[in-house]
Amino acid sequence: MKALPTAAFMGLSAAGLGGLYKFHNLKPKTLREYLEWQGLRLLSESEENYWNAVLEENKDLIRNLGLDTSGTDAVKSWCKKNIDSESYDDLKNNASLLCVDNPKTVKGRLIQIDGSTNKLIQSGGEEGNQYKVAYVFRKHIDGFHALIGYQPEMDDKGKEIEDLEKAKDAFKKWCTESLDKSIDETLVQSVKTFCTPKGFSSIEELINRNGEKSLLLTEDSNSEQLKSKYDAIKEKDSWKSESSTGNQQDLKDWCTQNKDKKFHDKDVFSEIYPKFRFRCLKEDSSTSSKH
Repeated sequence: MKALPTAAFMGLSAAGLGGLYKFHNLKPKTLREYLEWQGLRLLSESEENYWNAVLEENKDLIRNLGLDTSGTDAVKSWCKKNIDSESYDDLKNNASLLCVDNPKTVKGRLIQIDGSTNKLIQSGGEEGNQYKVAYVFRKHIDGFHALIGYQPEMDDKGKEIEDLEKAKDAFKKWCTESLDKSIDETLVQSVKTFCTPKGFSSIEELINRNGEKSLLLTEDSNSEQLKSKYDAIKEKDSWKSESSTGNQQDLKDWCTQNKDKKFHDKDVFSEIYPKFRFRCLKEDSSTSSKH
């Protein structure tokens, strides 16, 4: 084997050393440069929602670092203290979780957007009823049942056989499990849209929310319209089956009794509410032909 000339060997050595020199110069000098080199965006101190997301997703890590988890000040201070460190090999993994815009879950992304998940249906209290109300008002949205993994049974006429307990359980399961899934912006928006409470529970609350209180035929100012409505429906079989005395007071009483019905109860949304709108609101506001 022919030996390389000394000059050639020295040339190779110089080239190798030059490569090492260039690599050393390219290597990030500080933790800040390293994180930016990784394509991560450092959080500014004022981005409180983002810090809240960091806190929510990394509480165990933050505790293991001996930091307070009751607020974001401690983790902010840790990042500020270490961000310009030149000896960062032992810091970079933690910093890539704590100091940058790098949420891992749907829940973390929602906290970035809203500061918390408090806008979603909360556990405890009226949770079950809120899921039921949210379900009945969203079940007609195309693709909703497939999204939450629930397919209601249908009768021989193609009408849903309402089972709000089963629907609620499936809906709640989807909402809660989605929070822990990896970030997908479509899923984030779906949870944000569907897993929020409607903000009302009864027919009357919805009427008031819609600004329709003045249209109620139970209002004294609408007595003439009440009489007209009664005259229009008094001979209908559907009304006769529910009327007892056969006068307009019956209609007023029916409206008064049913305005307190809750949407989380069976058939209130599908049966009673359409009748209520037809029977108990001024004609020009009616949205249903059912009576």
